[in-house]
Amino acid sequence: MVVVVLEKCPLALRGDLTKWLQEISLGVYVGRVSARVRDELWKRICEECKGGRATMVFPARNEQHFAYRVHNTTWEPIDFDGIKLMMRPSPSRAKALGEKRIGWSYAASRSKARQRKGSTESAEPDRYVVLDVETTGLNPDKDEIIEIAAIKVVRGAELDRFHVLVRPEKRVGDKVVELTGITNDLLESQGVDLELAMKEFISYIGDNIVIAHNAPFDFGFVQASCEECDLDDFDNECIDTLALARKKMPDAPNYRLKTLLDLLNLDNKNPHRAESDCEATFQLFRKLIKK
Repeated sequence: MVVVVLEKCPLALRGDLTKWLQEISLGVYVGRVSARVRDELWKRICEECKGGRATMVFPARNEQHFAYRVHNTTWEPIDFDGIKLMMRPSPSRAKALGEKRIGWSYAASRSKARQRKGSTESAEPDRYVVLDVETTGLNPDKDEIIEIAAIKVVRGAELDRFHVLVRPEKRVGDKVVELTGITNDLLESQGVDLELAMKEFISYIGDNIVIAHNAPFDFGFVQASCEECDLDDFDNECIDTLALARKKMPDAPNYRLKTLLDLLNLDNKNPHRAESDCEATFQLFRKLIKK
């Protein structure tokens, strides 16, 4: 069995690997191939990975019965008395290699968004950013971001806002147009390329705590877009107002944003538009932490 893990690699390479291996999670591929095919795949990965990172684990005739290959990673194989181990980099070495943080993967970022716990759930952070994205569908592996909005909050007061329309590679479907009101003509005339939008957005967010409703959805799309644009992982700390509402409002019939807003007598002037949903999430968050 061969296992390949890719981070921040071109989509073309990821698609190419699916001809030989099965993708079981974002950037994780498994399968059985001959040693010759395995070596050719690794050669292709190293040639086309560009600034991305890759790790391959495969069977070997040694005491452990497996071996590693790595490309552009901070963790590296070392020989320890005949046993291959993966050496975790020191903080200084990781910094020199340009790592933002050690140990954060796409899955870990989504898990972190789901499971964020601590004092910030019962007290308003001093600084944070409220986030919402609108997309062409529900799957970050194949659907695209078409709108991003964020509101920066300092000591409970709005400081400023970020908003951008993103021009997708494919046309937006009729159902999405009907739901959001974002038309293909609007995106063509006012939208910007994904890479420009993501660079501006990541710069705006900085290292602030992020507030979002159903955060794994937003984080999943943002992280997938970061990988596509070869940007650092989106690993900001996050408070999910959906998870917070489950604790604060256990009797709610459901935890959709509209339902919670109605229960708390809060307005959303333009649902399914990113900026308006940000405003609503901001109001919701402040109400929940007071409960």
